[in-house]
Amino acid sequence: MMNDNNPGYILTEIWNARDSWIALSSDERQRFFDEKIGPFIGSMLENGAEFLGCAINDNDGAERIDYQYMAVWRLPNKAFSDRLEAGAKERGFLDYFDQANISGVSISAPVMNADMIKLGK
Repeated sequence: MMNDNNPGYILTEIWNARDSWIALSSDERQRFFDEKIGPFIGSMLENGAEFLGCAINDNDGAERIDYQYMAVWRLPNKAFSDRLEAGAKERGFLDYFDQANISGVSISAPVMNADMIKLGK
C-alpha cells in the first residue's frame, strides 16, 4: 500500500481521560478495551494501518501541551485516517477521552521547510 509513490499518511492522536472514564471500574475499563477498542484496532492493522508507537507525555518544557497520551500511525491515505477517527468515535472512545488529532501526507523535512519558508509570499 505504501511505497515510493505513496509514502503514506501520518496521524497523531493526543488525548486525556474524561471524568466519565475515571468513574468506570477497572473491570469496565478493561472490558471496553477488550470488546470495543482492541478488535477495532486489530481490524485497522489487518487492513493496512501501521502503528508507529504511543507514549505518556512526560514533556516538562515550556512548549508542553496539556495532553497525557499520544499515538502515532502511518496509514495508506486520508480516507483511511478518516475511517480510524470515525471508528474511534463510533465505538465510544470520545465518550471517555478528550482527543485532538493532527494528520497529513508524509513528506520529507526539506519539503516541509520549503513550505514554511514560502508562507506569506
